Amino acid sequence: MSFEAQFVDSNYAQLIQRVTSVMPIADELKNKGMLHPETYSEIKAEQTNQGKMRRLFEALNSGGDRVKSDFYYALRNHENYLFKDLAPCTQETEASCNQDTEKDATWKTRKIRCSYLKKKEY
Repeated sequence: MSFEAQFVDSNYAQLIQRVTSVMPIADELKNKGMLHPETYSEIKAEQTNQGKMRRLFEALNSGGDRVKSDFYYALRNHENYLFKDLAPCTQETEASCNQDTEKDATWKTRKIRCSYLKKKEY
């Protein structure tokens, strides 16, 4: 299983509750041929973002790692703050920790956690 698919699977509940840009993400996946038009219509027909995300997850689970990987990158593009909040400490997210957002307490906590995890690896 890819790192991206693991991220999506391990954050299932948080993603359902917190993603607000469901349709832009679904649009991106549809344009890449990752969502069948009927599935896209079902997602669009849902009344709440949580309902839309549940429908989207059905498609992600049936599509496998490739679709989950594309969802991961779409999430990063459309829900950057949520992505950074949920993302594990990696080279990619550590770079974000060092940007101007250090004033934010969440990022200070994240930077400390990243430093701690790096020390544990040695």
